[in-house]
Amino acid sequence: MGSSSIKIVELEKKDERLHLTNYALAQIKNEAVFKIGELRDAEVAEILKTLLAQAQIKSRRASISLPVDKTFSTVMELPSMPEKELVAAIPFEAQKYVPVPLNEVVLDWSIISAGQEEPLDKSRMAGAASSDSAQLSWAGNEKTGGIQVLLVAVPKDIINKIARIAKMAGLELAALEQEAFSLARSLIGHDKNIYMIVDLGRKSTDLIVVDREFIRLSHNLESVNKEIILMEIDRVVNIYQMRYNKKVGTCLLAGGRASEKELADFLGGKLKIPVKIGNPFARLAYATALEPVLKDIAPQMAIAVGLAMREN
Repeated sequence: MGSSSIKIVELEKKDERLHLTNYALAQIKNEAVFKIGELRDAEVAEILKTLLAQAQIKSRRASISLPVDKTFSTVMELPSMPEKELVAAIPFEAQKYVPVPLNEVVLDWSIISAGQEEPLDKSRMAGAASSDSAQLSWAGNEKTGGIQVLLVAVPKDIINKIARIAKMAGLELAALEQEAFSLARSLIGHDKNIYMIVDLGRKSTDLIVVDREFIRLSHNLESVNKEIILMEIDRVVNIYQMRYNKKVGTCLLAGGRASEKELADFLGGKLKIPVKIGNPFARLAYATALEPVLKDIAPQMAIAVGLAMREN
């Protein structure tokens, strides 16, 4: 659910491959009148119910996105310890990082690395991570032999709000997931190269660095100005490359504004790394007749595709 649109993607697994069975998009044309975030829960639920019915979406089990700017995350580095001790240590350490009382949030965490090069099991990741707009959350030194943990805090009022909307819309809430993870899943998959994902929304811009399948940074930029976006991408890429002595290979554009040719051409011409429009449908099977339509809407459907892929 974006600031001015609701996107739905329905997938089905056949013969070990994901097939696109249905999709839907509701777009508010006059954002000056109202925004989705300003509507009452019942009004959002009614839009959602209408969209589900008109598109003839069959499933009622849904994963729903959490915007980057509505959640908080940071990367903690802890000494190596057994898993049972780690489970107890993380909530204690979280008090030092989370800027609000812990009783107001739901904590989640996942191990990024434990002094080794290959990613560890990410099954603990229940689905939320972000960074506030004032800071960048970086992974620690991979050579210390410690454990790097991506800590996530999601305000309970946000969770409760989405749960209410889902229930009123007749949906079973399968999971809540921060948008950065959905984008990485649909646009990058299991590619272990380093990517910068730029989610160009109508009201803000999200910058996400993915390295070896792990989100190393997620940063909300409260601007849609192309010059400011360019400077921020350059800044983040340069810091990351200098800090880790790694090269960010490709910049992938997603979001509603990624389809604006002028903006895409501007970033492609100015950035020092290759720029591509992300295609979340590239890993899916679908009817060839849909190709022209899917190509047109692909950037703004990336989060919805990633959410649906989570359940498959």
